[in-house]
Amino acid sequence: MKSARYIFSICVIVLVAGFFSMQVASAKEAGNTAKSIVCSGVDYQSETCLCVPEKQCEKCTCANCTGGSNCQCITAIRQASGTITGSISIFKTKVKTKGSKSYKDVVVYLEKVGNNDFPVSIKKVRMDQKGLVFIPHVIAIQKGTNVEFLNNDNDRHNVYFVNDKSGKTKDLGTWQPGESRDHKFEKSHDDDHHKIVKKAGKNGEPDTMIVLCKLHLEMAAYVVLLDNPFFTMASIDGETQKAQYTIKNVPPGKYVLKTWHKKLKLMGLQREVVVQAGSKSTIDLEITKKKYAKKKG
Repeated sequence: MKSARYIFSICVIVLVAGFFSMQVASAKEAGNTAKSIVCSGVDYQSETCLCVPEKQCEKCTCANCTGGSNCQCITAIRQASGTITGSISIFKTKVKTKGSKSYKDVVVYLEKVGNNDFPVSIKKVRMDQKGLVFIPHVIAIQKGTNVEFLNNDNDRHNVYFVNDKSGKTKDLGTWQPGESRDHKFEKSHDDDHHKIVKKAGKNGEPDTMIVLCKLHLEMAAYVVLLDNPFFTMASIDGETQKAQYTIKNVPPGKYVLKTWHKKLKLMGLQREVVVQAGSKSTIDLEITKKKYAKKKG
């Protein structure tokens, strides 16, 4: 009888040990999977890998990763996301597409994705001043992005912002040729300027800052501030009066798609789009004068 109990006890010990061995193996396997999931990107519209020193990601599979183990990539996001693409045409009007203050630029964006809680890209964004012109004329960025304002002209330049809704300003100062100034368009709204920017976002339109130079009043540009990284810039062709757009790496879900243009509005003001993993959703858009925008679509 004792012998039978002894054999039974040994069997129980072996089974328990085997069970815990399996759990440890599973945990290790899960740990490896978790590490690969950490390779989530900070530039959702990029096809390359961005290296971030504070992030450890040993199994980064991005093709253009050059940071070794200190690399954060968007491999996992690419596999689990979809794409929104389509054409943009103009209804009952035409726009000027040449010159330093043309109307060729269209920003296409998703109003809200989840809680709009996405990391800001480390990609450098620049706006230059050359030949008494801001280059480019329009930039679209995620709130929290740092923008470098350069002066590659032969004269001193100033940069100040005018809120498109309130008219209030923020002056970055004046600097010499060859110099630059950085400005971070914060997510927070701690000071008076940020409170103005937040207020400007009412009526469903993105926050927009007009960029001017006090020394050369003919200069003007736009910074469109968006709440998440799911946006793109499209350029209208002068002959066809059409453009193509693509928003990449969008998580599966149902979203509201909108546009920003300094003169025209999206027909119907917004469009709904459903995104599925691994699929492409095609949504063709029309932009027009404000008086037509609510009457069709």
